[in-house]
Amino acid sequence: MRIVIDMQGAQTESRFRGIGRYSLSLAQAIVRNRGEHEVILALSGFLPDTIEPIRAAFYGLLPQENIRVWHAPGPVMGVHSDNDGRREVAELIREAFLVSLKPDVIHISSLFEGYVDDAVTSIGRLDKTTPVSVTLHDLIPLLSPDHYLKPNPHYAQYYRHKIEYIKQAAILLAISESSKQEGVLHLDLPTGRVFNTAEATELHFQPTQIEEHVAAALCQKFQLTRPFILYTGGADERKNLPRLIQAFAALDPQLRTSHQLLLAGKMPEGNIAELKHQAKRVGLNPDELRFTGYVTDDELVQLYNLCQLFVFPSWHEGFGLPALEAMACGAPVIGANTTSLPEVIGLDEALFDPLSVAAIAAKMAQALGDEAFRATLREHGLQQAKRFSWDKSARHAITAFEKLHSREATEVDNRAEHLLTQLTRSIAVCVPPTIDEAELVGLAYSISRIHTEDTPRQLFVDISELVQRDARTGIQRVTRSILNELLERPPDGYVVEPVYATTEASGYRYARSFAARFRGVDGDLKDEPIDDHPGDIFLGLDLQHRIVATQQDYLTRLRQSGVRVIFVVYDLLPVLMPNAFPPGMGLVHKAWLETLTSFDGAVCISKAVADELEEWRQLYGPKRPRSFMIHWFHLGADVESSVPTRGLPDNAPHLFNELAKRQTFLMVGTVEPRKGHAQSLLAFEQLWAANIDVNLVIVGRQGWMVDSFAKQVRAHPELHKRLFWLEGISDEYLEMIYEASTCLVATSEGEGFGLPLIEAAQHKLFVIARDIPVFREIGGQHFHYFDGLEAEALAAAIKGWIMSHKQGHASSTNGMPWLTWTQSTQQLLEAILTQEHRAAPVESHWFD
Repeated sequence: MRIVIDMQGAQTESRFRGIGRYSLSLAQAIVRNRGEHEVILALSGFLPDTIEPIRAAFYGLLPQENIRVWHAPGPVMGVHSDNDGRREVAELIREAFLVSLKPDVIHISSLFEGYVDDAVTSIGRLDKTTPVSVTLHDLIPLLSPDHYLKPNPHYAQYYRHKIEYIKQAAILLAISESSKQEGVLHLDLPTGRVFNTAEATELHFQPTQIEEHVAAALCQKFQLTRPFILYTGGADERKNLPRLIQAFAALDPQLRTSHQLLLAGKMPEGNIAELKHQAKRVGLNPDELRFTGYVTDDELVQLYNLCQLFVFPSWHEGFGLPALEAMACGAPVIGANTTSLPEVIGLDEALFDPLSVAAIAAKMAQALGDEAFRATLREHGLQQAKRFSWDKSARHAITAFEKLHSREATEVDNRAEHLLTQLTRSIAVCVPPTIDEAELVGLAYSISRIHTEDTPRQLFVDISELVQRDARTGIQRVTRSILNELLERPPDGYVVEPVYATTEASGYRYARSFAARFRGVDGDLKDEPIDDHPGDIFLGLDLQHRIVATQQDYLTRLRQSGVRVIFVVYDLLPVLMPNAFPPGMGLVHKAWLETLTSFDGAVCISKAVADELEEWRQLYGPKRPRSFMIHWFHLGADVESSVPTRGLPDNAPHLFNELAKRQTFLMVGTVEPRKGHAQSLLAFEQLWAANIDVNLVIVGRQGWMVDSFAKQVRAHPELHKRLFWLEGISDEYLEMIYEASTCLVATSEGEGFGLPLIEAAQHKLFVIARDIPVFREIGGQHFHYFDGLEAEALAAAIKGWIMSHKQGHASSTNGMPWLTWTQSTQQLLEAILTQEHRAAPVESHWFD
């Protein structure tokens, strides 16, 4: 059975109240207890800031692709009648979206959302087949119209419209026996359609020893200077807070002045002002009544544990979750003797008449003045709280769904067949002829997000830089190599789609034209905007700072829709060594790191980079509700699999003739400050001065901040004799240079990987390398290492290597392990395809 749960109750302002806690907790428990059933959560795109926290709440419990997001044009909140047309359209789109998920049952955890929020709920507007279950929290406005409906006719109309929807529900899940009876009696429903599933508390609501400094900080924050009586919840009429204030004022003066009354929770400013006025009118001093405003769960637990007494005076509740939370934390609890509260509190001696100020005051005085009674309340509350659990509630709910499904099973495969046609026809009736173009585009987009057919998952491979230009850098070689492997050998269950973006427009496009040229295929292909689905993966393979910054909002939308967004990280050098890069490059790279660490994960090209990234993220990364995945892999070294460039210059024979005359030391990589070229040239000048006859070959384009060095090389007396600089050569030519060389010199002060070292080992060259972590990671005992930034240190290392080589003792790269690009790409795929709820592979790492 496929259960689809509408999660808007955990997205609107209700998320700060009991309804939000219920919506989230019950859904989590249903997921935990789902057994062979499949659960899909449906979230509204109207409330994007709530999507990531909800995804985080189910991280490890439910595959992220089972959390789906629907979109519709807004605003739609019911308080404004101008929104009526858009709300009707949104109701149709939402129902069509839910049908596209092919549910066996739909559950709505809070139907009465959308009056003051952009939320939309309905039953039977478009889908008249799928059985719908609704949580019945209470019918308070219906049963107390003088307080809730008559003062606001517009809201009354909205509410009664929702009542008509709830009557169409196949079953109701009541949160208490009291609510169940309300549904049966006042909605005229048969008992068999209403099930009592109750509520419960989260595990963190428990007795806790609050450290003195924590308690002191909390009391200072809320201006508490003596033992306090606690209430938490809303401030609407039924909560009965004016009578609570009057009862507190009626306490014996000595008892009252030794306590404070604390009203905790987010309350409208107008309500707070009125309650302060009430307090002043009954003679309370300003410090006797305190308000907290919004409190975190941690603060709430602390308040429950620290309070002298918890009072819940509401005269009408669907359940009364704050009372249960307080009891679970060991607080002495007293409350009203009406509706659901006797069920929740479960002790007659703890109850009072909420309409009698004298009764409330008497019960408060008894609890505050009688330590034995207070101890009884604590002991009973702890035992009573154990009778409720979310898992028990979820099992009751699932049983109700199963009974419903067995009674009203539908042909799920056929419902979506003509869905979009039916939807567009229904929308046409609602859309006004004056709709503007922007709204029409938004409407078309919303409909396009409804997918009625199952499609293969897509692996989007971002090659934005490669599409624009192949700079033939090391990163570009990696991009070409991995792209080629992915296209030749796509992972099972995925279609590999090269994509790109620009800084001029929002969104990514399929790189169909480039991919055709890349693979040598003819065809006039158009680069359409990508069509993403939950379960797809976006892999930022290319390094493109500006484009990622431009597309951050778009990538965030992808992630909210269930696409995992992962980046390849080549290094952190611009932020770790800012002086070695052009001014401002460190800040640009830092902004890029901040952006990518706000998404799902990174796959680094070495363990050294992974360690650096995690250290940086812990210090500077954004706060995030979900863990951030960091894996690492190693690059490949078989040039033929990297789509190599071809071509030799006319003077190649002369060069190889010169290289054959003596031992040749090779440096490969862009000429830039951190690479150590200046140190190397000075070292070789010392060797030549000492009559050590060797070649130095530098392969790499001129980079930044090396104009002086470049001028020095181009005017050097040994140029074209024993010193050679080859700029922008082809891969074919580089292969021949490797073959003609003796030893690779790797003097870089910082690297992400060091692909030339692997390529050198592949050609059985010896390697002299600076002793940095990534080179140790790659070479182990196969390299000859040196320390120091002075020319003398490198010259001495080369002399020592020459001596060891003559004696046959030089460290050899023979037998050194290296990967093909096929193996490298497989490592990368193992990292990005790892599901978030599984343990990481041996050579990968998860950092929380």
